[in-house]
Amino acid sequence: MISKTNYGYCCKSREFFLHILFYGENIVRFAYSKCQKPPSSTIAVVGNPISIAAVVEGNTINSNAFSILIDDNLKVKIFDSSGNILSEDKNINLDDVKVEKHLLWEDGFYGMGEKYSWLNMKGTDTFNWNTDVIGVTPIHHSLHKQYHTSINFYIGLTSDKCYGIYFDNSYKSFFNFGKLPNSDVNFSAEGGNIDYYFIYDKHVSNVVKGYTYLTGSMPLPPKAFLGYQQCRWSYEDRDKLLEVACRMRKEGIPCDVLYLDIDYMESYKVFTIDPEKFNDFKGMVRKINEMGFKLVVIVDPGVKVEKDYFVYDEGSAKDYYIKDSLGEVYIGEVWPGKAVFPDFLRSEVRQWWGSLHKELVDNGVLGFWNDMNEPSDFTTQSKTLPEDSIHRDDMGNLKSHAEIHNLYGMLECEGTYQGLRELQPNRRPFLLTRAAFAGCQRYAALWTGDNSSVWEHLEFSLPINMNLGLSGYAFVGGDVGGFVGDATGELLARWTQVGAFTPLFRNHSCKDTVSQEPWCFGEDVLANTKKYIQLRYQLLPYLYSLAKLSSIEGHPILRPLFYHFQGDKATYSISDQYLFGGELLICPVLKPGATARLVYLPAGLWYDFWTGEKIIGGKNIVREAPIDLLPIYARAGAILPMTSIKQFVNGDDEDVDIHIYTGEDNCFNLYFDDGTSFDYEKNQYSEVVVCIEDNNKEIIISSRLLHNNYSIPSFKVKLYGIDSYSRAELNGEVIAITNNELQVPSKFLLKITR
Repeated sequence: MISKTNYGYCCKSREFFLHILFYGENIVRFAYSKCQKPPSSTIAVVGNPISIAAVVEGNTINSNAFSILIDDNLKVKIFDSSGNILSEDKNINLDDVKVEKHLLWEDGFYGMGEKYSWLNMKGTDTFNWNTDVIGVTPIHHSLHKQYHTSINFYIGLTSDKCYGIYFDNSYKSFFNFGKLPNSDVNFSAEGGNIDYYFIYDKHVSNVVKGYTYLTGSMPLPPKAFLGYQQCRWSYEDRDKLLEVACRMRKEGIPCDVLYLDIDYMESYKVFTIDPEKFNDFKGMVRKINEMGFKLVVIVDPGVKVEKDYFVYDEGSAKDYYIKDSLGEVYIGEVWPGKAVFPDFLRSEVRQWWGSLHKELVDNGVLGFWNDMNEPSDFTTQSKTLPEDSIHRDDMGNLKSHAEIHNLYGMLECEGTYQGLRELQPNRRPFLLTRAAFAGCQRYAALWTGDNSSVWEHLEFSLPINMNLGLSGYAFVGGDVGGFVGDATGELLARWTQVGAFTPLFRNHSCKDTVSQEPWCFGEDVLANTKKYIQLRYQLLPYLYSLAKLSSIEGHPILRPLFYHFQGDKATYSISDQYLFGGELLICPVLKPGATARLVYLPAGLWYDFWTGEKIIGGKNIVREAPIDLLPIYARAGAILPMTSIKQFVNGDDEDVDIHIYTGEDNCFNLYFDDGTSFDYEKNQYSEVVVCIEDNNKEIIISSRLLHNNYSIPSFKVKLYGIDSYSRAELNGEVIAITNNELQVPSKFLLKITR
């Protein structure tokens, strides 16, 4: 029944075939078809199948990681190497494109990209269809299932094992995580094939790493774009933008990025600049650049229907636009009025679109913001293009919008990213998108669309961002302060505290709402928001090193507690706390008027970030949290590099203080490069691993240079948890440690005897 093929294995029933391919020892693909070759993968998958050592015995494939048992109906049971069951099919239906699996040992389900839900999705259902959410409902809420992204990846978890399933299908897709009592887990789609990947490991972090091997990880971002970003719909003219820039510097608020929304364009026509409101655009950009700001402008995919408008005319002449079901160019409506939509399925169209950014790049624009790219269309009830609209691929094959819709935003991002790489080959692009598919993290950061200035949206931003991180999307964030409606000073203060510990840190608000720049609510709110923006800049060496790790191994920056405490089931449904990297626990205040909150500390020793107090975990505590205090805890063993406050990222860090919290063993990799170019791909970077070993009697803190081809700043070690010591040696010489801190060289060995 099981035959070996040049790509893996194939099984045949009376009606269809099951193709089994390995993409790693712990990653296996199950693809069903009605022919003798596996279906084509979507653009999400960039990993390649490999040949592994496996033995076929009857209807079982045995590898080092799995035993895969296949019955006569091509249903699958998967066991680990010890014989423990990991997954069991209940039913396979090719006609309905549906897989049903038994609910087994899973205590939680996670991932699925951007979903307005609590962290643990067990007992819920959802579906994926990229949607301009506030086009169809006035506010984001949990009863609305489809959001701006379609990432068909979920994780099943318990204390000693974990798996991920990626369903590689671009059609509208549906997922049920045991919603009803005694029900199963299932996933399905309205078209396409049953084609999914099963990723197994005992640890959730390795499952996420496996998923990003399949679909790619974020590129290393320009360092400045990890700083604070300020946006509004709209800074309506050059004077207003310059006013905001000057006020930022006057107030001493660190800020690196300013945005222009759609009003910078002439009549909302993409790739144009309003010559009256933004006269001498290049001079304006140069002026804010001299103040340390980088400019991002919005680019929507809808092209205004207007004769003699160069983008419309070029696309029309080359037949670049999506067609309706009758073969005529589809005309919808967005901000410029009647609009057509580029068919990004074709590489020629993507290349053309990327090249259109040249004038803006030549004018000094350093980032681009892809909005409305579900794509949005004001003329239909669904607020997107009809599903029978027609695309054409590079081979001339016609594809329905039903198949391509969820890919559209990612295809636009690919064209934009590659175009920017061609226009500026040695400058890292910054691209921000609203719509995404699995794998879009390879091209763009993501923000979670048009949220509202309500406390509930602040609260739900935490599990949304955690599940996005588990779905391979590390560079994520929501609009700080909320987009729709009026923020209050208290809400902005608390949201800024969260934003300072979110990978994408952008304040953004809507037309006809109160302004919510940090100075808009009085001196107390200004001081509060400024405090946490400054803290963000102090933490940039830590954050940039985390971003480097994410770009290599796919680990999220913002992590649920179970990412590091999987053995503690109390962490499985904690939606209101998260880990920022592996070192810091962030516990925001998410209710109006609250001045204290309950904090869960997993087992082990913890340090209060503000006071240095030691606390034994494995319990809940109450932490006082007045309006200017965000509860933060450092794990014992935490290694936290910080630097001095700057107004913007400009060159290299001159000094790095390495805060080390004693009590556990740990290592952290510190990464340095120029922050803007791709020279690190030519080995022009440095990496220093700092480690602590603590056996209660002696503490050994050391560093090693893993790579030394870029300037390394001076280091100062700051120690926590050492009340007294009897002897200290630095690189073999006896020293005295004053106030628990000392200067050290980039390569050092510090021994402290208690």
